[in-house]
Amino acid sequence: MDQELVQFLDSRFQVVNTQFQELRGEFQGLRGEFQGLRGEMNERLEEVKRHSGVLVEGLRHELHLVAEGVMTHIDVRHAEDRAYVDQRFQDTNALVRLSLESTEQLRQRVENLERGRRREVPQCPAARR
Repeated sequence: MDQELVQFLDSRFQVVNTQFQELRGEFQGLRGEFQGLRGEMNERLEEVKRHSGVLVEGLRHELHLVAEGVMTHIDVRHAEDRAYVDQRFQDTNALVRLSLESTEQLRQRVENLERGRRREVPQCPAARR
């Protein structure tokens, strides 16, 4: 080969090789930056996980408090309803007793009136025979 061509190709090869080395260096730098970003992202992800865990525990506690409140409300409401039903039962029972007593008094009055009428009604002479 021609010596000039060899020198030209050598010089071009050196330029390309230099550019390649520079690109390799830039790539290594980018790789380092990427690793740094990856580390930062992992740290941030772990921080978000911890924060989410704290939030979940807080929500779990609040949900537990709400459940206790609902159960307390149900218990109080059940006691109120039971007291109301018991009172209505007692009131109804008292009215039934009063009604029975009044009915018994009326029955006795009717019997007394019927006895009194029998005494007052003269028997007819034909009935005596």
